[in-house]
Parts: sequence; C-alpha cells; structure tokens
Amino acid sequence: MTWRSVTDNGQAPAGAQTVAGVLVRLRHLVLTRELQPGEQIRQEEMARYLGISRVPLREALRVLTTEGLLTHRPHQGYFVTKMSKEDFAQILTLLEFLEAELLRTARWPTDEEVGELRAINQELARAARDHDLPAVNRSNGDLHRQIFRLSPRTLFQAEWERFWFLSEPYRFLHVATTDAAVALAQHDRLINALAARDRALALRIMAAHRGDTQAAALGALAATDQPVGSLATS
Repeated sequence: MTWRSVTDNGQAPAGAQTVAGVLVRLRHLVLTRELQPGEQIRQEEMARYLGISRVPLREALRVLTTEGLLTHRPHQGYFVTKMSKEDFAQILTLLEFLEAELLRTARWPTDEEVGELRAINQELARAARDHDLPAVNRSNGDLHRQIFRLSPRTLFQAEWERFWFLSEPYRFLHVATTDAAVALAQHDRLINALAARDRALALRIMAAHRGDTQAAALGALAATDQPVGSLATS
C-alpha cells in the first residue's frame, strides 16, 4: 500500500471514528487518486490504515456505493468505480439540465445570502493562493450548492448532489490544471447577476462557466494515460 496519510502528522483527525469522518477521509483518497479507479478496498487493511474500527468503515463504504463512488461486487468486495469518457459526458449532460433548472427556479438571494456567497468565493481565492487544491474544490462545491439551494426543487437538488459527487475526480483534474482566476471571476459575475436579480444574465454566465469547466476537465482527462474514477467544478 502506498497511500499517503490524510493528515500531516499521521494522526486520525477529530471525529475520524464517526461515519461522517470516515466518509470525508475516503472521499479524499478517491478525489486525490490515492485510491485508483478499479482498486479494491480491503476492509481490514483500510481500517488499520485509517486507525478506525470496521463498523463505521462498513457504513461509509455502503454510503459511497449508493453515491456511485464505489462499486460493490458480490463475494468480492468494494472497488473504486471506474468511469469512461462517455460516462463522464453523460453526467455532464445531466448536470447541465439540473443546474439550468435549479437556477431558473431559484428565488432571489437576500443581501445576507449574497454576502455569504461572496465570502465563499473569497475562501476559494485564499485556497487558490495557498495552492490548497482540495480546499479550492470544496469551496467551489459549497458556492454552487448554496446557489442551487435557492430553488424549491429539492428532488433536483438531491440529483444534482449525486452527479456532482460522481464527477468529482474529473473536476479535481480541472482544478489541478487550470487557473482559478477564471472561475473566481465567473463566480463574481454570477453573484452580481443574482444580486441584481437578472436571471437571463445569471443563466448565460452559468452556461459559460459550466462550458469552460467541462472543456478543461475533459481535456485534462484526455491527457491522462489511465481512466479516472468517479467524483469534480462547474
């Protein structure tokens, strides 16, 4: 096993014994490709590596399987999901529909909510300056999630969340290989459009932002020699 420790000092982070804590750490391993697509997760070995018991690990594995990040094979165990370029293209198409519908039906944010969106984008900028790619990816997801929660379409939100997670490693490829300044500027324009209550402009900005992200992610994927797993940034 060649996985790096999730924490700098090799100690389990606070809350690591909970299912939520294990989920965070397993997602990190998949996102950074320390767990490779197609790789089997041997439960005893993984529990020992994370310094946890098998109980929260088993539950976390089940959750990640329902999200599509892992694949369970009867009598074999859990494997990191492989995804083809065609699979990724289909997910992008679904995300495009869901994001457009969520933005189209979103209520206008309050001044306080606009401030929260600006603060998240500032966190993303700080993470980019620090070259903290997981934090960039996380803040990016938080910003989009906050915007889409303005829509009353909760079923669409849940499906968006599921496909967002599935596309995560591809999005991480995008984050790792492109200039964050472009996404930050697009986020600023999107927030300004929402604050100005200009839905048509917000939809155009979101479409351009999504198109740039998808092109970059697909380009980064094409440049890799091996298939990429399943979880990524509009």
